[in-house]
Amino acid sequence: MAEFRARLAALLHPQADTRPIVEISAGMTLLDVIRQFWPRLRPLRWWLALGLALLVAAPFIAVAEITLFRKLVDDVLVPADPHPLLWIALAYIGLNLLGALVDSADDYLGTWVSQTFLTGLRRDTFAHVLALAPHRLDRHRLGDVLSRLTSDIAAVESFMVGQLTRGVGQVCTLVVYLVALFWMQWQLALASLVVIPFFWWAARHFADLTKSVSRERRRRAGSLGSITEECLGNAALVQRYGMMRQAVADYDRQNRAIMSAELTGSRVRALFLPLVDLLELIGILAVIGLGVWALSTDRLTLGGVLAFLTLLGRCYRPIRDLGDLLPSLFAASAGVERVRELLDEPEVVDRPGATDLPRGRHRVVVDDVSTRYPDTTRDALSDLSFTVEPGERVALIGTSGSGKTTVARLLDGTPAPASGRVLLGRHDIASLTHASVRASVTTVMQETLLMDATVAENIAFARPDATRAEIELAARRADAHDFIVGLPSGYDTRIGQRGRLLSGGQRQRLSMARALLHGGDLMILDEPTTGLDPAAAHRLMSTLCDQRDRTWLILTHDPVVLAYVDRVVTLPSESLAESVR
Repeated sequence: MAEFRARLAALLHPQADTRPIVEISAGMTLLDVIRQFWPRLRPLRWWLALGLALLVAAPFIAVAEITLFRKLVDDVLVPADPHPLLWIALAYIGLNLLGALVDSADDYLGTWVSQTFLTGLRRDTFAHVLALAPHRLDRHRLGDVLSRLTSDIAAVESFMVGQLTRGVGQVCTLVVYLVALFWMQWQLALASLVVIPFFWWAARHFADLTKSVSRERRRRAGSLGSITEECLGNAALVQRYGMMRQAVADYDRQNRAIMSAELTGSRVRALFLPLVDLLELIGILAVIGLGVWALSTDRLTLGGVLAFLTLLGRCYRPIRDLGDLLPSLFAASAGVERVRELLDEPEVVDRPGATDLPRGRHRVVVDDVSTRYPDTTRDALSDLSFTVEPGERVALIGTSGSGKTTVARLLDGTPAPASGRVLLGRHDIASLTHASVRASVTTVMQETLLMDATVAENIAFARPDATRAEIELAARRADAHDFIVGLPSGYDTRIGQRGRLLSGGQRQRLSMARALLHGGDLMILDEPTTGLDPAAAHRLMSTLCDQRDRTWLILTHDPVVLAYVDRVVTLPSESLAESVR
């Protein structure tokens, strides 16, 4: 048997050239899953209990119908007596209607509970992902996150609501049927139980294989989603460098890996299901043999034998379902692991006792700050110190990788420095609420981030209640109004996903207008002139720097910017030197 399992397990190991892009965490036990997600299901526990009660009512109705069948054979068919037929028929109809009512109510209630749980979990997980620190979110491939938010969350619902409820219901059903079998004829009931240990043995030995197949399939699905998102999101780049063939090959490699995992799962099921059928047949044949003996010795009537066989057939169904349940649970657990891994990422949360930052211009002090990103061995910043006075325009320059973007993130509240302090006025940024810091500090990153919406909706993204006049004023101050009015529908023109219908310079000015409308007291601009020609860069900087109601920190390589600032802070790779113009 060990050799057989080893051969099956070998089918699950991928080839070296199909290694998945996305990895998932180590496995979880059943209790781990319940501890993780039960608090989310707890508010629905009474509805869940009602659904379980309806599920358990079904086998009692089935036993009553089989008892009527026994009466039909023994009291109507064998003696050819039609008199009891009417009340037996009416009882059958009543039980059938009751069973249909119970099944309908259970189906609707089960759907409502599962969808309520799924909707809440999907919403909370989406909110959790949005609350992650940028440097943590950057570690996840977008396609894989989308896979976790859709199919993997559905697997959690299947595990916590569908599979566990089904398992408890099948156990209760089996108990009801077994009690009825022993009540009918205990010798035959004992004979029918002989095959149950073999059912359990088969389920246990195939469960681990099913779990491995399911984990591999979900891992591959996440990798395929990542490749799809990355290639389609950069389709112009792929086409420009003639990499379509390579992109299709990468896509097909992961696609075929999913196919291989599916086929492996099919082979496992092809071995498991016929074995279950064989065990069920052996049990029924054993009961038939003993039933003939019981008839010959008048220990059981013909109706009793037929009713027993009917009930036994019903009894094997939950046994078989329970055998299928273990592989199904393990299949769902692969998705549960991936959702748990995402939920375990720490959110950006306020410290206990955090206070709001008062609005207004504040002196910015970066005092001997060092910081390092998780899972890295090199400091992003080391012993950094500088100040920016209220209303001052300061340029922060340095080589690529010297930590300029990290400075912008520190002033936005994430990540917290490993040592040193970042002060806004007299307030340590670590003691402030993130919402108040983000309301006062506006950052325009080098990568322009726009939504698939109209120009006006993008500018007003942070202030949905802004008037059209306020939107147009922000666009004028960002030197964007002239190109906007030249678009087909002006401010009502849709700009496509990530602003693809605009040029790089237009996207940059649009993101600048959005930042200006947001109205932060400290403006942090990361390479604000990227994508602009020299004349446009001069116009933009001239317009921005005329606004003395704000403090400006500009991260740049562009010499054009330096002509418009009060002071330049140089940030080399190893140390900080400061010079004043």
